[in-house]
Amino acid sequence: MYRFIRWYNQNRKIIWIIIGIIALVILVIQLFNYWSKVDNEKILQETNQIQNSNEVKEYNSVTLDETQSTITGENLSSDQLSEVDTIDMFIEYCNNQQISEAYALLTEDCKQEMYSTEEVFREAYYDKVFENTKKNVGVENWIDNIYKISINDDFLSTGKYTKENTKQDYITVEEQDDTYKLNINNYIGKKEINKSNEQDGIQIEVLEEKTYMDYQIFKIRVKNNSENAIILDDRQDINAMYIEDKNGIQYPAYTHEIGEADLEVSPRETKEIEIKYYSKYGSEKEIDKLVFSRVILNYKTNSPKYNNSIEVEI
Repeated sequence: MYRFIRWYNQNRKIIWIIIGIIALVILVIQLFNYWSKVDNEKILQETNQIQNSNEVKEYNSVTLDETQSTITGENLSSDQLSEVDTIDMFIEYCNNQQISEAYALLTEDCKQEMYSTEEVFREAYYDKVFENTKKNVGVENWIDNIYKISINDDFLSTGKYTKENTKQDYITVEEQDDTYKLNINNYIGKKEINKSNEQDGIQIEVLEEKTYMDYQIFKIRVKNNSENAIILDDRQDINAMYIEDKNGIQYPAYTHEIGEADLEVSPRETKEIEIKYYSKYGSEKEIDKLVFSRVILNYKTNSPKYNNSIEVEI
């Protein structure tokens, strides 16, 4: 025992250094194991989140084709999945011929602009799209709250499938009073503009903008404060009436759908007109101005060349 104590006293410093090194190594190993466990749990959690995000939720009457946006590639949020629930409910009502319930899911704006009554909805939409039969419906998020819908015959019941019978629609989901409502049949929505400009006694006010997937409609109010008749477009240039976005891209009007009488404004008359433009929907598109580049003054008395014209932009 005396020899051990003597040896310890002679080597005490080295012994405690070794003990300290061993303790430090053990501590490092424990910390390494702890952080490895934390990292593994984090990786497992992320893996589960990815797996859950890639799982396609089952619905009653629709199939969610992808859990990512077609345009952005981002995973759908919980709010977007709830929006699909409303689309699923709408399709289920249509498949079960519950017209009143399906109609109730439309926004008031959509009803006002497209289907003023339940009977109009039945004849203009349900009869043409569902034809009193059940349909298979695929849903994919286009972007934000807009969904692309593919509608096919239920080939499990009919025993036949034809690609030619596929109908396509875009449905926009809006949150109103803590519930979701739908704009259907490619109708995106409407917003008020209320901007105006006046030149040479001609005042043009842009009242509202209605957006569809393939075009836009602007409602304008024209007030002719002059003593002469005017016309907004003399049809000498098919691009005379157009809208222009913030990038300078111009979209001409559907001039062939507008009668001459609609574009003519009598002296001291105020008239409201709706003009459709070749403008496909784009989430980043922002219309900067409306342009009427050939507003003809003295319309009835002017020469055939219509030299007396002005340009009005709003």
